[in-house]
This record gives sequence, structure tokens and C-alpha cells, in this order.
Amino acid sequence: MIVRENACVLRLEGDEPRLWRAGQSDSDPAPAASTALPKNTVFAVPSDSVRLFTRHIAADEAKHLSKALPYMLEEDVIDDVDDLHFAYQGLGDEQYLIAVVRNEQMQAWQAALPDSWEGHWLPEALLLPWQLGEICIVMEADSAILRLGEWTGARIERSLVGPLLASLDTEPAAIVIYGQQQADDTNTVPEHLQRLVQWRQGNLGSALLLAQDGPAFDLRQGRFAPQLPLGRWWRLWQRVAVAAGVALVLQLGADVAQYQRLKADNTRIRQAIQDSYRQANPRGAVVDVEKQLDRQIAEFNPSSNGLAFTPLLAAITASLAEQGSISLSTLNFSASSGEVRLDLMADDFAAVEALRQLLGRRGLDATLETSSSRDEQVRARLRVAGTPTGVGA
Repeated sequence: MIVRENACVLRLEGDEPRLWRAGQSDSDPAPAASTALPKNTVFAVPSDSVRLFTRHIAADEAKHLSKALPYMLEEDVIDDVDDLHFAYQGLGDEQYLIAVVRNEQMQAWQAALPDSWEGHWLPEALLLPWQLGEICIVMEADSAILRLGEWTGARIERSLVGPLLASLDTEPAAIVIYGQQQADDTNTVPEHLQRLVQWRQGNLGSALLLAQDGPAFDLRQGRFAPQLPLGRWWRLWQRVAVAAGVALVLQLGADVAQYQRLKADNTRIRQAIQDSYRQANPRGAVVDVEKQLDRQIAEFNPSSNGLAFTPLLAAITASLAEQGSISLSTLNFSASSGEVRLDLMADDFAAVEALRQLLGRRGLDATLETSSSRDEQVRARLRVAGTPTGVGA
């Protein structure tokens, strides 16, 4: 995040979080609800609790910087590195801004800030206005906030401002002081530097009016990085989630009931189909009723030579009825050959011959395949083919 002009600053004054707005003469109590804070609000981390410095880090070392940084700075800090929190930001040309703060202090700030607030944390000194060669100081009751450079700053006791400025290696171009008592504030600066003082009546709110874009830096990194606000999301969507869950359960129940009903209907339909098939074909295994029945019906369709079974059957039965003395034992029709085979019982061969001639007059080709005589009766098989010219012929 980049801090924009007129940013709002959330700062702890004692144990109470208070909100500073640019140009405001005094701070306001921070709202209890984090959603009531302005969108451009940042938390001003007390600079007396944060150590800031820059470090040159090679590109190959920067690849694992989040894990290696504590051990790289082990000799630069007094406390155990396991008790410290390290945050960093690349500045370009292998330069990095590094902030070090105690873990317990980070946890205390988290507990003091409004619940579920997700704003960025910046050292308060880096929020002050700054120009190249200048030093900016905000005087408060017992302490002072100093911005000494682009990436350096501190909060110290007022009595230590003079010694700190006197220890600088390079004389600044100007010392800008925001305060309430010009004489007292100016006297905190060493006498040889007082000519550089530009005193302005005001406080932190006045300084924020002139603050430009700050560094894209956030102390909340690693295990202190902002987490997804799952609790707040759940509170917002709880009723919707419950309603959706109830609707899902009801829909699932309706789907299961419909599935059971359709399953029962399908069982009844399949049983009805098999019962209907058994009426047409009471024997044989039932595998696929539709295909089996279609195949059997297809045998009675016209064959490849155009012969239909029904007209042929009508001509044969009409001829048998006209002849009168012959009884039919069996009749077999072959759709592939377009032929009918008749097994007949007659009184004599003459009756069989008479039937064959009668079929011939109706345009059919009747051929005697076999014949035999037994018990004063003649058994004969005729093969009948062709297309009948008319039953009444």
C-alpha cells in the first residue's frame, strides 16, 4: 500500500486507539467497528518500539530473505532473534528497508486495535512530511517524533533531541518543527543549528497535511500478515448460508423422493413390457424385449424381392379352403428367401396336385418337395413362392 495525501492515522495514545485526520487539531476516539474507519487509515506504529535501517542484500540471498533475515541480522540485535519480528521492503538496486520489533509488542498492538481491522502498519516517523536534506520534528508533551531521512526516523524524549541533532555527521538543509511553544521547541535544537529551524504551530494532524506519498511498506508480514476475515464474512453471510443449506436439503430430499418414484415407475413399466412380450412369445429367454420383438416382427416385413407374407398367406388359405379336402399341418415362412413351406395331409396325390395347380392359377410357384403315403393318407410338403395375383383368382 502507498500512503496518499491526507491519510488518516490510527495511533495508540496510552492504551486507547485514537484517530488523527489531516489538519485536525486533536484526535478522536477510534470507532469500535473496524468498518467505520476511513479506507485510507493506517496504523502509526510507535517509532520508539521499531528499529529501522537499510541493508544491501545480493539477489541470490534475497530469494530466501524471509527465512534468512533473522540470522543475517543476529549480530546487529541484542534480543534473541526468535523473540523478534522482521519486516522488509525492497528499495531497488539490491537495497532493502528492514524493520525489527519484538513479537510481544506486535501482539499487544493487535489486541489494542479494532477487531478485524485490516489496514497497514507503518512506523509513525515515516508518516511525517520530508524533503531531501530536511529533518521533520513533531513536538509532543514529553517526546518528539523525528524523520531524519527517507527511510530513517525515531521517537525520543524531548531532552534528547539536541544531543541527537548534534551527533549528525552532515548538517541538514532545514529543520522543520511542529509544536505549540516556539521558544521551548527551538531551544531543544543545538544553538549552532537553530538558524535552520522552521517552526510551525501545529501537531501530528498539521504535519499530515503536507505528507506526500509514503513508502510501500507494511510491518504486518509473515505470521502477522493480514488473514482472510472469515469470521466477519461468516457474520455477514450466515443467514444466507443457512437458508441455502435448508434449500439444498429440501431439494436433495425432493430429488431422492422423485428418484424413488421414477425407479418404481420404471420397474412397473419394464414388467409390463415383459408381460406384453410373453403374450406374443411365451417361450425363450428375455434379454432385450424391444430388440427381440422388433427382430421377430421384421420377419413379416417385405423381403428383398418385394414379397409380403400377408398376401401370400391369404392366397394359400383361400386355396386350401377352395380345395376343401386337404388339411394343413404346419406353415413356415422365410423372409430371406420369400418362400412358404406347407406340410399337408390329403386323401390322395390328386388332391395335392389339384392344390398345387390352384396356387399356380393365383400366380404362385408351388413345388412339391416330398410326399409319402401312410394309413390311406398322403403326407406332402409344398414350397410356395411368388407374388399372388389375387385371392379370388
